[in-house]
Amino acid sequence: MRSTWLFLFFCFATCFTSAQDSIPKRVSSNRYYAAQEIKALKHGALIVRLKTNDKSVDAYRKAGQNAIADKIVEDRVALNLKIMDAFKYNFSFCKVYFIYAKNTDALLKHEPNIFLNSNLLPDSTIKLKEDYFLIAEYGSFTENERVDEFHYSGVYTTQPSSSTAGSNALVIMDTTLTQLQEPFPFVVPVYLGGYNKAVEQLDRQLTKSYEHFRYDEAISIEKLKKEEAPKK
Repeated sequence: MRSTWLFLFFCFATCFTSAQDSIPKRVSSNRYYAAQEIKALKHGALIVRLKTNDKSVDAYRKAGQNAIADKIVEDRVALNLKIMDAFKYNFSFCKVYFIYAKNTDALLKHEPNIFLNSNLLPDSTIKLKEDYFLIAEYGSFTENERVDEFHYSGVYTTQPSSSTAGSNALVIMDTTLTQLQEPFPFVVPVYLGGYNKAVEQLDRQLTKSYEHFRYDEAISIEKLKKEEAPKK
C-alpha cells in the first residue's frame, strides 16, 4: 500500500512540475519588466495624448448644428488645458510631452510638428529628445486578468482583458497602446474632475516604485558581491 501511495505522489509531483515548466518566461518576470519600464521611463518621457472629438464635431457641422459643434470644441479645449496644467504643475517624475491622439501614428513614425505648446497648438520647436517613452491618456481601462493559474510564487503575470474595468482614469500604455501591467502603476482614477490630485498621485506612485526597485537592485548587487568575494 505504501509503495502505491509513493507512486501516486511521484506522478502528481511530476505533473505539477511539468505544468510549472510549461509557463511562459514572462510569468516569473512580471516584476522584472515593471522595474525595467519604470527605470527607463525615469530617464525617458511620458507622451500624453489629448483627444479632439473631431468625428462628432464634423458630424454636427455637416448636419448644420454649428452651435453644438462649437460647444463640443469649447468643452474639449477646456478639458485638455486642465489635463495639460495638471501635468505641468504636479508631475516631475520624467519629461512630459503632449500630442493630439489623432497624431499617434505620426509620433511612432517620428514625424515633426506634432507636439503641442501651452496653447494646444503644434509647435515645431518642441522635439522629442528621449529615446524611450510611454503613452498616457485620460479615458477607460480594462481589467488585468491572471494568465498563470499554476504559478504560486507571488510574482504573477497578468494581461489586459476585453472587459472595461472603469472610465475616468489616467492610463499608461506602451507604444502599441496596450495598457501596462502590475506592479507598474499604470492606472489612476480621476474623481470628480480632480486631475491635479490624480496626476500628483501618479507622480507619487511612480517615484515610490522607482525608489523601491532601485533599493531591490542595490540589495541584489550587494548580495552578489558577497557571494563572489573570495572566502577567507
